[in-house]
Amino acid sequence: MNKVFFLLLATALAAPASLPAAIDCSRAKTNTEKLLCSNSRLQRADQRMALAFHDAINRGVRPELLMEGQRTWAHDVRDLCNDVECMLKAYEERISELEESR
Repeated sequence: MNKVFFLLLATALAAPASLPAAIDCSRAKTNTEKLLCSNSRLQRADQRMALAFHDAINRGVRPELLMEGQRTWAHDVRDLCNDVECMLKAYEERISELEESR
């Protein structure tokens, strides 16, 4: 999970015009990684979340707070999902949180 998180962070800090995949799908092992790699809607949600994360940093939200929140969300919400719909809902809620963060 930490590897996925740091790749997500790197993606969020990269230029928003070109977002690479947050994980290496050829090495997907966890249920979360497999779900992300097998569903284009989840991949788009992951990219939208990376943009929301990047935008929150640009608005002045402290990166260390965002990173801690992201770790907690990934562990306590996203990684508990066992299907695409649950994970999509988790992503949408997190994107909303990031968009509203100050």
